[in-house]
Amino acid sequence: MCFLARPSAAYRDSFLSGAAEFYAEGRPDSTYAEFLGYDLVSLERHFADFVRDLLELDSDTSLPRGWQPDRVFWLIGQGEYLGQTSIRPQLSSRYLLTYGGHIGYSIRPSRRRQGYGTRILALALEQARLLGLQRVLVTCNSDNLPSKKIIEHNGGRFESSMVMPAHLLRAEGRPGKGRVDKLRYWIELVKESEALDRQTA
Repeated sequence: MCFLARPSAAYRDSFLSGAAEFYAEGRPDSTYAEFLGYDLVSLERHFADFVRDLLELDSDTSLPRGWQPDRVFWLIGQGEYLGQTSIRPQLSSRYLLTYGGHIGYSIRPSRRRQGYGTRILALALEQARLLGLQRVLVTCNSDNLPSKKIIEHNGGRFESSMVMPAHLLRAEGRPGKGRVDKLRYWIELVKESEALDRQTA
């Protein structure tokens, strides 16, 4: 049984182990570490500060100008950090509206192909409902077949694909060469009957 939890020092050891896996893979920002100015050494030394910084990402008042609120959760199973998801309630930047979407997620490399990707997105969709969202945009790269299947399994309906510019590919930790499309899916969170009830309430 696994669940979503807000970032906490209670999961420090397994998080650091997972972060090391992401770094070895060349994708350190799967944890938002580099985004917030941390590397593996500073994560270990200043873990409480890192947790605080993650929690503050969903605060309108503490974010630098131009940043968007982002609510981060960790997927926990048997007391261990398995991965991360983030929910952006507002697509208030061109990047989020075009490429980023409402929900992002990542599973640490050693825990992939075990069903956790499907589970983390399903749990993130529940959180999005609690935030009042009625439909969400979820995206993945065209060469990421597992993520494509995860989104479709959770009800994603394909809308369109857009070519990823080289500088955005590099920002995702990938070489800025070759063509990669960003696949855009919408997931409805409110059933038609529920939507009608809200309109007539």
